[in-house]
Amino acid sequence: MEEQNIPKESSYKDVFKNREFVKLLSGQFFSNFGDAVFRISMVLYVYSITGSAAKMTVVLAVQTLPWILIGPISGVFADRFSRKAIMVSADMIRAISIIAIPFLGSIYPLLVIAFLDGVGSASFAAPRSAAIPEIVGMDSYVKAISISQLIFQIFAVLGPLIAAPLYAFFGAPTFWITSGCYTVSAIILLMTKIPSASSEKEPLSVKTVFGDIKEGLGYLFKNPIIKILIILFTFVVIGSSFASPLLYPWIFEVRHGGAPLLEQLAQTEFGIIGAIVAFGTVVGNLLFGKFEKKIGRSKAIIFGVLSLVVYYVIFQFNPSIYIIGAFALIMGTLNGMGNLSINAFFAEEVPNEIRGRAYSATNAYITIFSVICLSLSGVTSEYIGLANTMLMASVIVFVGILLLGIKTRMLDFSRYQPEVSHSIGD
Repeated sequence: MEEQNIPKESSYKDVFKNREFVKLLSGQFFSNFGDAVFRISMVLYVYSITGSAAKMTVVLAVQTLPWILIGPISGVFADRFSRKAIMVSADMIRAISIIAIPFLGSIYPLLVIAFLDGVGSASFAAPRSAAIPEIVGMDSYVKAISISQLIFQIFAVLGPLIAAPLYAFFGAPTFWITSGCYTVSAIILLMTKIPSASSEKEPLSVKTVFGDIKEGLGYLFKNPIIKILIILFTFVVIGSSFASPLLYPWIFEVRHGGAPLLEQLAQTEFGIIGAIVAFGTVVGNLLFGKFEKKIGRSKAIIFGVLSLVVYYVIFQFNPSIYIIGAFALIMGTLNGMGNLSINAFFAEEVPNEIRGRAYSATNAYITIFSVICLSLSGVTSEYIGLANTMLMASVIVFVGILLLGIKTRMLDFSRYQPEVSHSIGD
């Protein structure tokens, strides 16, 4: 009977049977909780000792710099050395660096600590992303990454709700809780089997570091599928980075007319919309992890991008908070599916020995482009208005996905498959 020859699709139960992935997931739980507590505590602590919103944003900006400066180099290390050692070291850098914060009353040492925390985060991301496909296998990758995203999104929603009361109760010593979370994550990772890149490489030097970075970047633009995904990322980043920062100003200035008495209501509505998007992302991740083959990756990407377009267009019509919430739920769900699809294609197309560099180079590119778009967003909104800036971003994203859809026959990546070669360093 032919049906017996059809390979059984992996399930969430199969993923949870993988003990090494469960350990990795447990480490992520503590690490994500530590991240959530640290972000909120840092904002509150810096503002409490400086009384300056500008200085607070400077600290947050310094924390993102390592993603641009250190990220690509960490990807080289992730492809050359033990990924476990890098991840454990990154956790311990973060754990140790923040212990002294409660004893500091000046912003300058906080800038150093914020930078070190960013170094730890940027160094951790590439080896972890590169190792997951090797730990679970490509058959289970989509389900594994959907579970990982579920934990991340849960803390994105609940993190501020947990962190703010913790800081209100403990004050500056809250940072020791964060340090403890990173330490627990490091201990769990020490007990986890994490595969490393297997290829033999020449000794490390400044020349080989830049050569490896160049090789990683070159592969991204030589592989036809990855190149399309990078172009797609560019348009999505334009849409999200231009439009998403304007959501709160739109709610406060347009919906509530900038009335000071309604500021708290505007903040509450903004928080609810953010939680709805995160919840939708969780739903999308779980649905796509369960029904990936029925939904289809290309469809998920296209509908995910189009939902982003529609979501920001509706602000032209001054919608009610209920309509915004409904569209936010749909957008979050479809975006969750689309992002999983992109991650799956990326993991399949990039070979293990270059995956660390590929992930870190992509993260650095997205971070740089996001910062540029964020900077331009505020300026543009002053000239053409909040809703018009959202509309402009939506039009750019729509034109981008339309042109890509025509060029690739609706993201039919199967036609590129015969041309793909996983060889590097040609």
